[in-house]
Amino acid sequence: MSSQADKFAQAAKQTGATPPATGRGIGYYLRRTMIYIACGYLLPCLALFFFQKRLVYHPVREESLMPQDSGFARAQATPVQTTTSDGVMLKGWLIAGRGKKETATLDLSKAILVDLFFCGNAGNKSDRTASFRRLSSAGAEVVCFDYRGFGDSDGSPDEAGLAKDARAAWDFVVKSGVKPGSIVLHGESLGGAVAIRLAAELCAENTPPAGVITEATFPRMSSVASRQFPFVPVSLILSQTFPSIERIPNVTCPLLMLHGKVDDLVPIALGRELFAAAPAQSQSGLAKQFVELPTAGHNDVGAADADEYLAAVGTFLNTLAPELTPPHVEHGERKRDRKPTPPKPKSPAPPATPDK
Repeated sequence: MSSQADKFAQAAKQTGATPPATGRGIGYYLRRTMIYIACGYLLPCLALFFFQKRLVYHPVREESLMPQDSGFARAQATPVQTTTSDGVMLKGWLIAGRGKKETATLDLSKAILVDLFFCGNAGNKSDRTASFRRLSSAGAEVVCFDYRGFGDSDGSPDEAGLAKDARAAWDFVVKSGVKPGSIVLHGESLGGAVAIRLAAELCAENTPPAGVITEATFPRMSSVASRQFPFVPVSLILSQTFPSIERIPNVTCPLLMLHGKVDDLVPIALGRELFAAAPAQSQSGLAKQFVELPTAGHNDVGAADADEYLAAVGTFLNTLAPELTPPHVEHGERKRDRKPTPPKPKSPAPPATPDK
């Protein structure tokens, strides 16, 4: 009696059918492998494309942010607000400069120089109080608005929206009675890209700012993203591009760039690349400046090397407005202005008590 397999084989011969395969060939496994590789490559690309705003922007939202909650006296800082061209309400702070002025003022029309500050991609303005104090101590009034979707501002962030926010902040300062030549655009990291874009536009409109200061700013967003996603074609995927290297050649006002030598997020080589693309000197004849801060990383540019930072920023601001001449800095008085402090009298030592 023949087995079941013999019956199937005999039936197959009679009908001309091919018996079912008993194994899978190498082509099958190659195809499966290629599908797995394609999925493993495409999924990060799709995630980067659809979620890039979440990867670029890390806002911290608050219902209300008052400068007094961050330690500023009422006479030193006040909340301000403005509305963008597309109807988004932005909330900000105005911090009075101290310098050699006899009294601090919150009247921008009396300001000698205004530092219009643009934050980086995370947190909100309340995280920058140390920066505001440093700049205030240099004599400049400081104005900083949270971007849309950050802090207590309305809306949600994107590159085009941030450009509108920067323009609205500029318009606010100008409408407060400050001349364009008395406003310094100052940005940290992504905020530097925002400042460069606004500066390029203003220079093209023949209303250049007094100057531009950037801290740890990159040439383009893809320069940073490609380090995080080395196998992804980020330049083809990113919609948040911030191409500062294409805009900075049009920045014809004085320029100061600061960068930490141990910045592992935006390496200093990227900062130098952006600096190389800027004009050698401003329209007024001031040479561009690049300051390397030896121990600073990405998030501590103003704190890690405070003396070098304050010297560079203070000198730059005083070059733009010599009448500032700040008498002190936030982290301690400058040696040339420091008054000797008399030693405190020693209190008598307490009488010895026996051990228990």
